[in-house]
Amino acid sequence: MFGRKKETVKQETDGKLLELIYATRDQLAKERKLLNTATDVDTERQKASVALQEGLFDFLHRQARTRNVDPAQVASFSIRNNLERIN
Repeated sequence: MFGRKKETVKQETDGKLLELIYATRDQLAKERKLLNTATDVDTERQKASVALQEGLFDFLHRQARTRNVDPAQVASFSIRNNLERIN
């Protein structure tokens, strides 16, 4: 009775964390691709942006590990995210 609300809140929060992790991962991939294809002089700014995205991704990944996010939830979110990308 009293523990059920806590489980659903944790699952919702973990879902939001996973969404943020995947969005950050996608943004990091875009930044890296932009850095690799860039020919202009402003590469220091782009390198700093990539470093910032990497730090954010590492932090969020550590948070997910600390929170012990359910592997089944990660798998279902990953499948759903990949299917959205395809369509």
